[in-house]
Amino acid sequence: MKRIKKWRQQAVRHFFETLFLWLAPPYDTQVVQDQLPNQLKNRMLYIVKDDGLFEQAAMLCPCGCNRVLHMNLLPDEHPYWHLTQYKDGTASLYPSVWRKMDCQSHFWFLRSRVHWFREKNEESQGS
Repeated sequence: MKRIKKWRQQAVRHFFETLFLWLAPPYDTQVVQDQLPNQLKNRMLYIVKDDGLFEQAAMLCPCGCNRVLHMNLLPDEHPYWHLTQYKDGTASLYPSVWRKMDCQSHFWFLRSRVHWFREKNEESQGS
């Protein structure tokens, strides 16, 4: 009985997450020269370009804590993220973004959408 209840909870969660991804608009991507604007907008991925190079990606944390997340795009410095821009205007970052302090948000940014990361421990609780 516990397994059925757990499976049902996971199915409902998956349904609503999929529905949210389908209904919520993707993030916009904006390339800015030299530095970030003073105030960042929600649901916007900023790409800072300086001297012809993409230096960093930045966004407000999608959890709602309003912290600015900075992802280094220069492979000479660590850690760094790989940015992929697509013809349809969407973007992806690799690897996942994990804020290890404060809100501890952990997500993948794929094709301008946030896909929350769930640990296997969280998925297997209650077995």
